Amino acid sequence: MLDRYSPIPLHSQLTTAIDQRIESGQWVPESQVPSERELCEQFQVSRITVRQALHQLVSDGRLVRIHGRGTYVATSPLKKQLLPLVGFSEDMLGRGQRPGARVVRFQAGTGSLAVAQSLHLSAGEGIILLERLRLANGKPMALETVHLPEQLFPALLDESLEDRSLYQLLGQKYGIRPARALQQWQAVPCPARDAKLLGVRKGSPVLQIQRTTFDAQGRPFEYLESFFRGDRYVFQAELRNQNGDLSS
Repeated sequence: MLDRYSPIPLHSQLTTAIDQRIESGQWVPESQVPSERELCEQFQVSRITVRQALHQLVSDGRLVRIHGRGTYVATSPLKKQLLPLVGFSEDMLGRGQRPGARVVRFQAGTGSLAVAQSLHLSAGEGIILLERLRLANGKPMALETVHLPEQLFPALLDESLEDRSLYQLLGQKYGIRPARALQQWQAVPCPARDAKLLGVRKGSPVLQIQRTTFDAQGRPFEYLESFFRGDRYVFQAELRNQNGDLSS
């Protein structure tokens, strides 16, 4: 059952509980998910809570909705990371570069609707915003803006994050480490203000990365947006044919 006294919202707990059923094989691929009414009865929650959890799992690609038929477990649920889940510092070290960071903004506030939805926050809940210019061998590589739920990280603003790994600090001080993430990236023209910080011309192509990161309990604890210089950074991934079909 869900813990009604936990600081984790019920819909987040329900999302994790359903995800665990998929991972364990209790809900197999292509099987139909119980109705909203049945889930309400099983977990003793409201229909709104069930709908929020199902919406998140559909967005994550774990479930699919078929009009007129219902909701089903996705045919191929994600089983492993295609790319390693690491922070900027570890990424740069792996590339043989010396990571660094200059803090541009580090403050408490409230996030946008998109940030609140990504972090499963209620309207008006506080966040900590950390914006840093990320360096590789002393040269600008990316402009990174991180949003963190304020309630999870008390006294974080007392810490210095100049030339320091955020993930390492969150793990050491709060026991929170990244377990999985939803990430997307696309090429976009660099906004004027960001271009100045990165040392490129306004409108130059940059790689925009947006990521929501979850801990081992399934809580979203970070919403990140980065602009990487397209002339200095390349994503590389190894692709494998899991079905053995080499036709094209």
